[in-house]
Amino acid sequence: MKKVLVTGAAGFICSHLLEELVKRNDYRIDIVDDLSTGNKENVRKYFGGENTRFYQCKIQDFPVLTDKYDIIYHLAAKANTRATGLVEFEDNIMATEAVTKMLKPNGHIIFSSSCAVYGNQAIVIEESPYQPISTYGYSKWMNELTIKANCKNYTIFRFSNVFGERQDGSNEMGLIGVIDYHLKQNREMKVFNKGKNERDYIYVKDVVKALTTVRGNSPYQIGRFKTYETLTLVNLSGVKWSYGADNSEVDTIKLSNTKLLATGWKPTLNVVDYIRGLNEKA
Repeated sequence: MKKVLVTGAAGFICSHLLEELVKRNDYRIDIVDDLSTGNKENVRKYFGGENTRFYQCKIQDFPVLTDKYDIIYHLAAKANTRATGLVEFEDNIMATEAVTKMLKPNGHIIFSSSCAVYGNQAIVIEESPYQPISTYGYSKWMNELTIKANCKNYTIFRFSNVFGERQDGSNEMGLIGVIDYHLKQNREMKVFNKGKNERDYIYVKDVVKALTTVRGNSPYQIGRFKTYETLTLVNLSGVKWSYGADNSEVDTIKLSNTKLLATGWKPTLNVVDYIRGLNEKA
């Protein structure tokens, strides 16, 4: 049996990842989440499972065991691209430092980084320079460096904007989740920066496919190499909206997926078709 650690397990992306990992009969999985942003219902079915154990705590408070892990999926993070303080930064850095100490010398860590490390660069490849403009982006940059310095085997994935089932839009983060939430509540949402920002969107199950099948001591970008303007997607959904304030978010970013496509990975559902489905359900 391989010992596997999954951090941030109650989050939207990780809940889909767990659905795939538990299919492996040779995995014994420890699931860690402090539930500060994750949804307990996403992981309740794994409580007391034959090969799964759930721990509610910060990963930096999780006891470092002598029997370390063969595989670590590190997805825990305070994912607020609009935060400007040090709390999220320090929390993300400490969590990553902690998990690197829990990996066996020949173990493998899979880390969820972000396109936020690039800042305002319209088109990026894996070799594009780090130029973050947010606290979140800086923390992901530092986390990548920490993993490279301390882990022999690692795979780093830089996510574009992930969408899909179980995304929580009640906190006003993650455009497609926000649209879904306001459609279900029949409420008006705010559109920032006049809706002119353009983003690259990727379906959550396509992310999980990459996380579970692609390996290599290098970064991979997960996106579709196609952007959509915020207001275009909002109008497509039919959700009620009004303009909100302008802010200092990244204007436009498109992620090349050539490197990931070369591994045999292929994206499936696109964001336009997903939004049309939301509209039909609403």
